[in-house]
Amino acid sequence: MMTEESCKFSCIPEGVKSCANCINYTWGQPADQSKILQCAKCKFISYCSKECQQEHWVKVHKNHCKYLAQQKVMPQSRHDPANCSGCKEQLEIGPVEMANPDNPVLGCPLAKYCVPFMCQPDFSDGGKTQAPLPFPLGEMTGKFQTKAEHTVCLMMRILNKMQMSKHTAWTIHPEASENMYMQVNDLRHFIWDAYIFANPGYILDTAIVGKLTCPPMILVQLTSLATIIDEKLSIVKFSDPTVCRPWDTFKLLLNFLVQFNTEPMRKETECVGLPELSKPLQERRLSSVQFNKVWSEVLDTMPDKLVPYTALVKIVCSGQLNQSCAGCSKDIEVAELQLQRLIPTDIGTSFYRFNYISASFCGNPKCHEKVAEEESDLMKIYFKISVRSSGYRCDTCGLPSTANKGHRCSRCLTKVYCGVQCRDEDWEKVHKLGCREGEVERKRKGGRQER
Repeated sequence: MMTEESCKFSCIPEGVKSCANCINYTWGQPADQSKILQCAKCKFISYCSKECQQEHWVKVHKNHCKYLAQQKVMPQSRHDPANCSGCKEQLEIGPVEMANPDNPVLGCPLAKYCVPFMCQPDFSDGGKTQAPLPFPLGEMTGKFQTKAEHTVCLMMRILNKMQMSKHTAWTIHPEASENMYMQVNDLRHFIWDAYIFANPGYILDTAIVGKLTCPPMILVQLTSLATIIDEKLSIVKFSDPTVCRPWDTFKLLLNFLVQFNTEPMRKETECVGLPELSKPLQERRLSSVQFNKVWSEVLDTMPDKLVPYTALVKIVCSGQLNQSCAGCSKDIEVAELQLQRLIPTDIGTSFYRFNYISASFCGNPKCHEKVAEEESDLMKIYFKISVRSSGYRCDTCGLPSTANKGHRCSRCLTKVYCGVQCRDEDWEKVHKLGCREGEVERKRKGGRQER
């Protein structure tokens, strides 16, 4: 499931000109594509009007244009093995130790597999326009713009480590493993695309969700490939003898991206207000704050190296492995994480279910047989409230009004705000420059001043 806003960021077919600013505000695109013109300097971003170009420049494009046009080079935007911490550590320990499955050093795959660059269609000649990144590269700075990109970077490094160490999860189906690496690499480029289009903040998050879930639906493909590999590992009854368990760590990171896919619905539902839930559901429901806290802690634990898998399990379990079974109240020590939406019937050991509903279970199928139904009901609530509040999403912060009533600009009728603060912020930043009466119909929102 995804919101209309997140889908619009990536579902425009490749090669079709579209106004970046209209995408940001979910406005319709001009029927006449000849009115959409590329930025004359960089040729990466297109606009339908001077007003859209002006707004996108102030909020996004001024930070990137000169670098995309290759008039300047953004410091630390290019991969330099001599100054990359992952490359230096990999060189220091040598290829033999890098191939040691018990060595936690991840190394860096960029020099071998991935050249960081931006690529967009050039509508003037039908070709492609390429440029270096217009922002610093996370591997060079140690800082990432979003948790999604940081996660994808770690996934790439773990797969590279698994290949070098000939991990069974890599060698059992080399074709699927290679395909998975290429999908993760593509996913990172899609996230970079979102950076140069979307307004910063929550609107950027929804743009990345769109990149994750719209065609070619890379997240679905990754999950399918991971399932294929898991099935083959199950046939040979594989059990990872290493402390760090890289394949299980990779799947935990993939699970964060899967949950991030529906994070806009969860966050918007919490913003508007959840209906009254049963006490057990209230206790088991993973909130947006809890999810993002766990996600950040897991990422912070692995800056350059794998860590013992039990340490990650402990983080997911809120720092405590000793839990009580949510079904029978039996005291247990969590041994595994259950990450998929389907409820397993043959785990046979205590586990912590980390999903939209999160709780500990003893392994007895009777204790967790109703969780899938509860989670399905919860997702229906998220979806229903998210759809209902779609007309009230603020064009500054991206979130719906807590009162389920947005305030539309009374002059241009194209912007909706959750309140006075967001309205005034947008007005002072740029809206006062382009706000006008008689704006084209495709940009108008709603039919009343208060929607």
